[in-house]
Amino acid sequence: MSDGNFRPGHRALAATRECDMLFFAGLLTVLMVGTLVDFSSSAEDEEAERGDASDDDGVQEPQTEGSPLDEVITGGSGDDRIAGNGGDDQIAGYDGNDDIDGGDGDDHLHGDAGDDTLAGGAGEDSLFGGAGADDLRGQDGDDLLAGQQGGDSLAGGGGDDRLIGGGGADSLLGGVGDDALQGGSGDDSLFGGPGGDTMMGGAGDDLLDGRVMDGAADTDGRDFLNGGDGDDRVVLGADDWANGGAGEDTFVLGDWMTLGEQTATIDDFDPAADRLTVVYDPAAHPDPRLTVERGATPYDRASLLLDGFVIAELPGNPALSLADIDLVPSPTPYAA
Repeated sequence: MSDGNFRPGHRALAATRECDMLFFAGLLTVLMVGTLVDFSSSAEDEEAERGDASDDDGVQEPQTEGSPLDEVITGGSGDDRIAGNGGDDQIAGYDGNDDIDGGDGDDHLHGDAGDDTLAGGAGEDSLFGGAGADDLRGQDGDDLLAGQQGGDSLAGGGGDDRLIGGGGADSLLGGVGDDALQGGSGDDSLFGGPGGDTMMGGAGDDLLDGRVMDGAADTDGRDFLNGGDGDDRVVLGADDWANGGAGEDTFVLGDWMTLGEQTATIDDFDPAADRLTVVYDPAAHPDPRLTVERGATPYDRASLLLDGFVIAELPGNPALSLADIDLVPSPTPYAA
């Protein structure tokens, strides 16, 4: 379907401008107010549906259990609403602001031009936003989400997902699972969610947040955060590992780490370019005290302590001093 052609033996349905809705059930039932082209075959074959310049609804009726259909559906130049339901579907919205739901199965959804909303549903789905400001939701399963052009919003949901923002200022949320997030170009915001996540900001001034807060404590596992190019803001949770990459980066630590068992690691802190911010709750730390401990050789680590708790270690023993650190009170959970 990626080349726009249907393979021989498939059933194809072409909707004219007068067609408002298509229904599929059993072998094939189509209700139209215009011209019908019907190449019949069994329910085990794939189906192809094509919209037109009007606003189309491509809706499949519920299938009996055990007989899901694999569909190939294309929208038109209007604002289309398409539901794949069961089966491994291939759906392209084309022009317009489209709403596409893959339903069950391992689906391939393409929003193309316009501000589209894509939902993968259950299964291991692949969602591609195309041009425009798109909203992509992987939902259940190990999904691939690519925003491509425009300022997109990507949410992986359950499963071990891969999220790629592409061009524009994108927002990426991994959700539950061990996710991989890549911002691409633009000033992106990356939030891993529960699980051991890997986040790469790419080009632009990005925000990366590795925390999952439960009250005052970070309850998430180890995340890997890499800001990439640009002046990035990297918020570390307990046991997270961070590398700011090129640019003048700010690393944010907090007293949420003092309640955890392991500290964070900042791999490439440069006192000449980067900053550290330590956030604390004034109720828990009425008189906060920061301490820097450095080793004797370049092979040692520098350590940063808040009221006696080690909250971060810095390999390479950089020349860290209190002048490199901003101490910021926050009586409520810190919002990145």
